[in-house]
Amino acid sequence: MALNVNSGQSHEAQFGPPSAPINIAQFLQTALKFEQGSDDHSPCSVFSHSVGNGKAQEWLTLNQTQHEAIETECSVGDIQESLNEVVSNPRLFSHVIKTHEAAVQSIYETAESSSRRKRKRVTVTEPADEHAGVASLRSKLDAVQLTSWPLTLNSALFIRTPRHADHNTLVETKRLNLSSDVNNIHQALIFVTVHSPLSWGHKLLARSSQHVLLSSQTLGDLYDVIPCPSNEIPEEVENDDGMTNWHFTQPGCGSTGAVICIEETMYGDAQTERDYSDKLQDLIQRIPEKRRPTLSKGPPMHETNFDSLVIRLHTPYWLLHAGNCEHFLVFEHIRLIHPSDPPLSSYPLTTQITPPLLDNCRICNKVPAVYSVVGDIRLGESPFVVCAPCWRWMGMPKGEGAKNVTVVPLPKHEFGWNA
Repeated sequence: MALNVNSGQSHEAQFGPPSAPINIAQFLQTALKFEQGSDDHSPCSVFSHSVGNGKAQEWLTLNQTQHEAIETECSVGDIQESLNEVVSNPRLFSHVIKTHEAAVQSIYETAESSSRRKRKRVTVTEPADEHAGVASLRSKLDAVQLTSWPLTLNSALFIRTPRHADHNTLVETKRLNLSSDVNNIHQALIFVTVHSPLSWGHKLLARSSQHVLLSSQTLGDLYDVIPCPSNEIPEEVENDDGMTNWHFTQPGCGSTGAVICIEETMYGDAQTERDYSDKLQDLIQRIPEKRRPTLSKGPPMHETNFDSLVIRLHTPYWLLHAGNCEHFLVFEHIRLIHPSDPPLSSYPLTTQITPPLLDNCRICNKVPAVYSVVGDIRLGESPFVVCAPCWRWMGMPKGEGAKNVTVVPLPKHEFGWNA
């Protein structure tokens, strides 16, 4: 019997289990009482288990000789030096990669019981034909005494091929510097992961970005920092000559609206008199009463602080904007601010952005396309994506055929991706 899984069930199967409802304001109050103490217990620092001011003061009391002795004992310079020697040498680094790939492939072939066609085996140079430097490196690796060093057959349970969402376009954490409440240190950090439907399978979701916000910030702040190609749809503008031009507008300028649904409450963007939350409420009323969800309209998202919400961790919350563009917000965890965290003025933070999948030019099939051509009978399909050099080479059609051709620039992936 085949199992028929609808879109909602497929999305929920990727998350969870959900936590109990968490009142963020009560979480902060409980932490404050814990730190200040009460009749039942003495004051206790939440981060007392980590390196605090006491250890820092103790370090300052040591003399220079003691500093150097501790730094020498804890130094990993020898390991760093040996790793740099391998990574900077193409021959040694190639040997390490091929050896690892061969070991992983061998584990997969042994653990896999299916009869499907095996992958082409990775070839490794025979020891007799190895370079002297490679042979020396192999001897060092074979001499490692750690029992956890070699991969065993059980490793197949914890190994998978890299996914596109594992990559990160950011080389460092992006700081938006939008926080105005920089003096209130008694706040919580909210860690949010944004998932988006895959273009080739809307029942499947993939991580698109990760963000960190303060509890004093709003749902609107989160919405504003989410990178999405729908925020870069160009606006059609007709000039005085009757020619059509396309202009990219900043996110929020001329926005078509947005709504976030959290715990049966809809938070619209209030950009218009009737925003998406009102329209969604009208749409819900058309659903038969037995199947109708119970959703109520809440305040605008830009006026809703996180510390006014009750949320559940590992639960997908629906975000709709720009017509029919969907995302799912998942709160990963909540914690107090640690002294080693970035300054409050730098939030919200963006820690990961999955690289966008770009369509290649359909003519040269070598570089990403930058234009979408609609209505050109010379091309095999409409719309037809093409790069700038190929379109300059082709040019607009001559005569009456040019009236039906529209050239639209594709999103540049700038708003939200760049600081």
